[in-house]
Amino acid sequence: MVEMTNIDEQESPTRRRYRGASPAERVAQRRVRLIEAALSLYGTAGYATTPVKAVCVEAGLTERYFYESFANREELFAALYQHIVEEMGNLMVDAMAKVPEETEIRARILLDTYFGKIANDPVFARVLLLEVLGVSELVHQAYRDAMQRFTDVVQRHVLPPFAEPDHSPENIVAAGLVGAIVHVAMRWVISDFARPQADVVDGLMTIFRAVAAQRPAL
Repeated sequence: MVEMTNIDEQESPTRRRYRGASPAERVAQRRVRLIEAALSLYGTAGYATTPVKAVCVEAGLTERYFYESFANREELFAALYQHIVEEMGNLMVDAMAKVPEETEIRARILLDTYFGKIANDPVFARVLLLEVLGVSELVHQAYRDAMQRFTDVVQRHVLPPFAEPDHSPENIVAAGLVGAIVHVAMRWVISDFARPQADVVDGLMTIFRAVAAQRPAL
C-alpha cells in the first residue's frame, strides 16, 4: 500500500505546475483538487460511503491538506455543491443571453441547457440532484440557496419584467416552475434517463406556456 506522504510528494507534471506559486495560491490549488476529487467520488460511489481519506487519495494529497481548507466532509460537500450550482447557473444565463427576450424561446433554452448538462454529465447530475439530500443542515442550506438562485434566474431571465424577486408575487410562480423542473430532473436521473431529453423538455414547456398564458398584460 502506498503511503499518503509518498502520494503527495510524487514528481509528475501535475505536481510541477505548482512550483513557483505563492503559499496562498498553493492552498487554493489544493482546495480545487479536493473539490474535483469529491465530485468524482460523490458522483459515483456516493457521499455516504466516501471518507475523507478516499477524497485525499483521489486528489493525490495527504489528509493534513484536507484540513487546511475544510473542517469536515460537510464543508467540502457544501463547497462542491456551491461550485456546481454556480456552473449550472452560468451555463443557463449565458445560453439565454444569446436569444431574444421571449418566454417561449428563453424557457426552452433554459431547459435544454439544464437537462443537456445533466444528461451529458451523470456524475455532476448525481451530486446536484441526489447526493445533496439529507447530508447536514449546512448542506441543506446550500441546497435552499441554490433553489432560490434558480428561482431568481427563471424570474429575471424567463419571466421578466417583474419587481424585486423577494417581494413580487411572481416569485411564487417562478419557484413553482423551478420545483417542477428539479423534481422532474430528479426522477429522470433516478430512472437512468429512461425518457428522451426532448420529451422531458417538451413536457415542462407545457407548464411554462400555461404560466405565460395566465400572466396579466404589463
